[in-house]
Amino acid sequence: MVANNLSVGGLYCTSSADFPEMTRLAVRLMLPLGEGDPPELEPLEVEAVVVRREERVAESGEPSYELALFFTGMDDATRKRLASFVETPAPKITYH
Repeated sequence: MVANNLSVGGLYCTSSADFPEMTRLAVRLMLPLGEGDPPELEPLEVEAVVVRREERVAESGEPSYELALFFTGMDDATRKRLASFVETPAPKITYH
């Protein structure tokens, strides 16, 4: 899966695997830990439910799926870690 949009409430992603609506998933988000280059990554485990699914055709001709996932059952520590990541502005990229 490749994340396209992430919030504290859920994730919009593209997947090569098909998951019908209302499927429960265990999702591992790999979040950066600190400012290293490259940053160290820390897994964040969340439970999610597929609430929307759209089939697409990838450039390769293979089917792909755009999925909207709703996070369920997050404990306070997980929610705080995710909120901290989501609320942190992305670094500016300078092109030369």
